[in-house]
Amino acid sequence: MGDVFLTFLLGALGLLLVSAGVEDARSRNIANWKNAAIALLAPLWWWANGLAFWPDVALQLGLAALVFAFFVGAFAIGQMGGGDVKLLGALALWLPVQPLVGMLVLMSLVGGALTIVMVAERWTQLRGGLRALPWRTIGPIALAALALALLVHASRGGIAAALFARPVAAVAVAMALVAALGALLLIGARAARKNGIVPETPYGVAIAISTLLVLREPIFNQFT
Repeated sequence: MGDVFLTFLLGALGLLLVSAGVEDARSRNIANWKNAAIALLAPLWWWANGLAFWPDVALQLGLAALVFAFFVGAFAIGQMGGGDVKLLGALALWLPVQPLVGMLVLMSLVGGALTIVMVAERWTQLRGGLRALPWRTIGPIALAALALALLVHASRGGIAAALFARPVAAVAVAMALVAALGALLLIGARAARKNGIVPETPYGVAIAISTLLVLREPIFNQFT
């Protein structure tokens, strides 16, 4: 019965994520009820996994508060929508440190790739031809995403294990990586706007994809 209930909760989360991603791709908006549903299902997930209030649940609440506060800053500078921020905060209630860090890094990579594709597509529509692409705009973004991917790959093993043994350090490193890529995305977006391109990256899609990839593995192994 416990496994069935866990499967049901994961299935509900997956459906909500797919729905949120599709909605964000279509309208650049994520309904509040979807974010609320994800957040309200989290206590059931804790209970089904046998998490104790201290320190397990307390850690989840602290992580969620930290993630939400960090991305409120991204919302304040216009680089992420309010629905995306709420979705990240709700998901942080579900994911322990290691999967959360993985999700945030994957989100950055997917978000950067989406931004590059959208800028390139819009530019070719307005200017015509691949030769007219704004390489000075999308080049740094692409290089930053590649550097982040290489860093993540190189960090597997000793460095990653050391970080994940220190939850605060792991989250801080992930936030620093996300902030660095976000800064380059901001520079690229501003350069694109000067040339009449206004990319609106559907980060809900990036969040949904990265979380679904993380959910392929049992995410509470560290509590067993």
